[in-house]
Amino acid sequence: MKLRRLLVATLLGATATLGLAAPASAHSTLVRSDPAKGATVTTPVATVTLTFNEMVKQSRTTVTVTGPDGASYSDGAARVVDKNVLQAVRALPPGAISVAWSTVSADGDAISGTFAFTNAAPAPSLSPSPSAPASPTAAPTSASATPVPVPTSSEDSGSAAWWIAGAAVLVVLLGGGFFWSRRRRTG
Repeated sequence: MKLRRLLVATLLGATATLGLAAPASAHSTLVRSDPAKGATVTTPVATVTLTFNEMVKQSRTTVTVTGPDGASYSDGAARVVDKNVLQAVRALPPGAISVAWSTVSADGDAISGTFAFTNAAPAPSLSPSPSAPASPTAAPTSASATPVPVPTSSEDSGSAAWWIAGAAVLVVLLGGGFFWSRRRRTG
């Protein structure tokens, strides 16, 4: 009878430990972006919008929008509005555009990720200044537009919570086994 109660108590403790650990591993995730990951846009982009499944904190929120030339096109700091992070951008050049973001979940976990889209919108027209004629001897320059593959998100803190939960279950089970063996010897 005591053995049955001990086993039930151990199982309840393990279940409670796993139940409490699951919410600790949940944190904000990026659910969509505008422009979308992998999309090709044909109209000028003025703002990159990231939408999360829950609120994120304004502190330490950054969004860097980089063109094929390696230059940053972010215009000012990112703004958090409800579940959205808004990043204004200057006129984007045609080609592969990379977006790298980082923020803090409502639960305090730092999260980050990257994605890319292609800008096929016409380049803004820059009319040459009448006082500065083009030089016929200027050598043409080229920039590489080859996108660099990058991971889409890093969420290592979630797996750490599962390790902690697993260790807690192991401690509960080992403790239950220890007390059960002591009871069995004395009783």
